[in-house]
Amino acid sequence: ASRPDQVWVADITYLPTQSGMSYVSLVTDAYSRRIVGHHVHDSLRSKEVEQAFRQALRQRAGQQPLIHHSDRGVQYCCDSYQQLHRQHGVQCSMTDG
Repeated sequence: ASRPDQVWVADITYLPTQSGMSYVSLVTDAYSRRIVGHHVHDSLRSKEVEQAFRQALRQRAGQQPLIHHSDRGVQYCCDSYQQLHRQHGVQCSMTDG
């Protein structure tokens, strides 16, 4: 990446807590390494993971081309997550495998 808002990287982090497992979905700007979207949740449903991406999209400056990179987790491959890419003109990139 050569500028902010060119490549975003998404991931889910697992957090063991006293009451069970929680998760943090993160969207990070690859250029600045700034967290541009995050959401803490207690399930791995795609609608929960989408919240971090939606938050990032709300703060996005301008409409320059944007690549969203993630692994091939079911949350990122599902129709509703991919629909967010199409609605906002974001190019999807996923790891091989």
